[in-house]
Amino acid sequence: MPENVENNEQSTEKLLGGITGKGFMPGQSGNPSGRPKKKPITDLFEELMADPELVAGFKSAIVKSIMKGGMAGVMYMKEAADRLEGKVTQPIDADITMSTLSERMAKAAERIKE
Repeated sequence: MPENVENNEQSTEKLLGGITGKGFMPGQSGNPSGRPKKKPITDLFEELMADPELVAGFKSAIVKSIMKGGMAGVMYMKEAADRLEGKVTQPIDADITMSTLSERMAKAAERIKE
C-alpha cells in the first residue's frame, strides 16, 4: 500500500516542461519573437516611397489612371497608403443602455407571459 501513496504523490507533482520535459518552462514565452510588426510588402512600399524619382512617377501614373477612369491604379495606391499610413479609422456611433441581470430576467419573464 505505501507504493500507491508514493505513485499518487508523484502524479500530482507538476513537471517542468510538461510530461516530456521538452515543453515550455515557467516564465518562457511560446512565441519569443512575437508577431512581426510589419510585413515584407510594407518594407518594399516604404523603400519605394523613399525614392523621389519613383514618387514623381507614381504621381503621374495616379493622375493618368484617374483621368482614364481605371480603377487598378487607384486600388494599388489605396493598398500602398493603407500599408504605409494605416487604414482610415471610422467612428462608430452607438446608443448602449446597460441593464442589470435582474432587469433583463424580469423583461424576459414578461415576454414569456405574453
